[in-house]
Formats: sequence, structure tokens, C-alpha cells
Amino acid sequence: MTGKGQMRIGTNVRRYFLLLFAWIFALSVAHAAVCDPRAFHGAYGFSLTGTTTIGGPARPVAVVGRVVVDDSGNLSGISSASFTGLVFGNRVTGKVLPQTDCSVTLTMQDDSGNYQHFAGTVNADSGRVAFRQTDPGGAQNGILLRTTNGCSASSLTGTFKVKASGRTVDPNTGLDSGRVSVRGVVIADGARNLSFDSGPDEPALGAGNYEVAEDCFVTLVLELPVGENKTVSMHFRAILVNDGREVLGIQTDPGTVVALRLVSK
Repeated sequence: MTGKGQMRIGTNVRRYFLLLFAWIFALSVAHAAVCDPRAFHGAYGFSLTGTTTIGGPARPVAVVGRVVVDDSGNLSGISSASFTGLVFGNRVTGKVLPQTDCSVTLTMQDDSGNYQHFAGTVNADSGRVAFRQTDPGGAQNGILLRTTNGCSASSLTGTFKVKASGRTVDPNTGLDSGRVSVRGVVIADGARNLSFDSGPDEPALGAGNYEVAEDCFVTLVLELPVGENKTVSMHFRAILVNDGREVLGIQTDPGTVVALRLVSK
């Protein structure tokens, strides 16, 4: 086939691909994430981990906190950070700017006047944000989850996968001195006691205890076996989030920069 017949085939092919591209574009637009900025309000707990070079050489950082966001996007709360082997707590204020495309920026100022800036993506119901610090050298692994206005010991109940990871640090020099990694499964009984999930036919072994404050902050102690009849205690400050299904925290023992996460099984 030559001449006009070839031209008709070529024109039809071009039209087909143009229609195909237009359909794909329309489909992607139809399925693009859409969020309601007005839904981003209430109480949230957050965690930020990674490495920072802000204020000096690279070093690990672990942060946990709780903020309340009003209907105008103003936030206030408290943040506790560990990056020198010691935990520092600060009141924070700031602003949240959520967008209809589900992007969000946050600015926080602590009570010493320092500003920190963050950006991330919020899910459709504004209950979960994955974010990073956008200041040069800031930590990159942040998560913010909705919490409630009131909690008690019974708010932490069930079986949870436990992950605690980070570094040990010399508080005097700031030098990294080792790695920390804990994995396991614990049961919270709703009455301030933790036990290890040892299996259906095995006796429960004590794993520590916890206290839950009214603002949903948790003081948690993990008792880990290190030998025959010996245990080591790890102390954490944490926040109960996601309707009691998750806990975010940091270790508060001197010389540690360790993040904690409990996720309901």
C-alpha cells in the first residue's frame, strides 16, 4: 500500500496515540490525591529520627513530641530531643500549612527562639503525615500521627511489635560509641504491665511497665534479659497515637540516642 493509504494509516495511528495520552492524563488527574486543609486540626504525636549536621558534625538525633493544631493552623505543644546523649525538652509553637494536593509544611519555634522547618505529605483524612526537616542538615525520617485529647493506662492494651534502634553516645564528647537494636513482641495488659509474647503454650515473662498521662504521653520501661537472672532496664518517653495502636518514643537513659516504636499486631 502506498500514497494516500499510507498517509491515512499514519494519521490514524497519531490520532490513536493522542487519544491514549489524553486518556492516561485524564485518569491520573482523576486519581490525584485531594485533601481538605480544614481537616488538619486537633492533637498529634510525632517522631523525628536520622542524622543531623545542624550545629556541628553529623550525629544521630531522636525526637518525640505532641502538638495541638487549631482551626487556623496554629500549633503549640512540647518536643523532647536527644542528640548529645541527653534529652532536652522544649515548648514549641508554630504554624501548619496543609494544601489540597496533600502536601504540608510546618514551622516550629522553641522557647529559646530557634526555628525549624518541615515538609511532608498528609493522608486523605489528615491523620498521618510523613515528613522531613527541610533546614540544611536536618533529619529526614519524620512521622506525625493523630492522638486523642485524653488517655489512661487502659488506652495502651494489646499485643505490639517492638522496635528500638539507634546509637549510644558519650555525653561528654558527643562521640558515637555503639549501636542499639531491640526487636520483639510485648503484651500491654491495660493496667501498667508489660510481658513478652512467648507463644501460646509458654508462660508470660515480665517485660517491664508503663504509665500513661492524661495528655497521652507514656513513660515506659523495658526489662530485657541479658543473662541468667539478669536484666537491663531501658527507659523511654513516648506518645500514644493512632487510637492506641501505635507508640512513638525516645530512650531517656543518658548516653543514648534511640527511637522506639510499638505497632499493634
